[in-house]
Amino acid sequence: MQAKVARTIAKGRVREWLSQLMEQGEVIAPTAGHMGDVIFAPIPSPEKVVWHFENALHPPKQFVLPQTEPMVAIRRNGNGYDLEPIYDERKRIIFGIRNCDAKGIAFLDRMHTFELADANYVRRRENVTLISLACNVPCVQCFCICMDAGPFLQDDYDLQLTDLGERLLAEVGSAKGQALLDAAQGLFRPASGGEIKQRLKLEETAKNEFGDVTSHFASAMRRISTARVDEALWGQMSDWCLECGGCNLICPTCYCFSVKDRKRDGADGMWVRCRTWDSCQYAAFTLEASGHNPRPERKDRMKRRFFHKVSAQYYKRDGAVGCVGCGRCIKVCLGTTDMPAVVAAIRKGEWHG
Repeated sequence: MQAKVARTIAKGRVREWLSQLMEQGEVIAPTAGHMGDVIFAPIPSPEKVVWHFENALHPPKQFVLPQTEPMVAIRRNGNGYDLEPIYDERKRIIFGIRNCDAKGIAFLDRMHTFELADANYVRRRENVTLISLACNVPCVQCFCICMDAGPFLQDDYDLQLTDLGERLLAEVGSAKGQALLDAAQGLFRPASGGEIKQRLKLEETAKNEFGDVTSHFASAMRRISTARVDEALWGQMSDWCLECGGCNLICPTCYCFSVKDRKRDGADGMWVRCRTWDSCQYAAFTLEASGHNPRPERKDRMKRRFFHKVSAQYYKRDGAVGCVGCGRCIKVCLGTTDMPAVVAAIRKGEWHG
């Protein structure tokens, strides 16, 4: 672990800290949803935070990239139209986000600031602070260690919390994180050498939970990037894809969208242009107004998805593979075309379903 500012807080005072955070902005945290599902949502009180959980099925990326995002208000003005940008600049703190999801948001940051920055995303993101919770015990289907996305991080968080038992250790990763600690006067104290050693031991133990760590993404990247994946293999794999779009909608790094104009209720001559999540696996995603579809076959869409996720071309542009190893696609895919299965098939050149 690199030298960072590290402080600790007694667990008995965490609710007091959360109350302070709620005074600074909207606090989003893991909560108990219907039938016990864990859902990231704004909390009305510190008691609603869930501490012990496998990662939520839906990543909290929706708080930096909403599923439906109003972008422009359109008003009829005589023979023309007035356009007014819509920005969401509310202060938000995402508390207890897992490190794989923090890495996912870092990926979205790079994508939305690449070349021409996305003003809607940037303005919202500037007002979001990430307080991550390191995973002392990795999720069963997680492979974040292969993607350098956990279970502990060295960067891409504002504060990183580690559960030490009776206390939480907080590591500062940014000026935003430092500001939160500065505002929490009297609640935190400097971490002792013994506490830092305990945190390092917890990280090493968590890494060992993955067993023999071997990442095959580099091998798959070489094959995809040099066009050495047989077209028949894409066809075999795509036969198992039901085109439900689940893999896209629960992925922390996916950002495909469509744009729609929605008439504002009760307002004549007024619309709101919205950006809405979409899936590159849907047949109509690339359908053009002319009726032409450059990716008419399911295998073409699957090929494009994994080229975008794994190829050297996008690795060079985005600075990372388009996967954080959260394992969500394994949970939701009805046809087993999840990331690990497809990467393994590309590496081996064969598909077993």
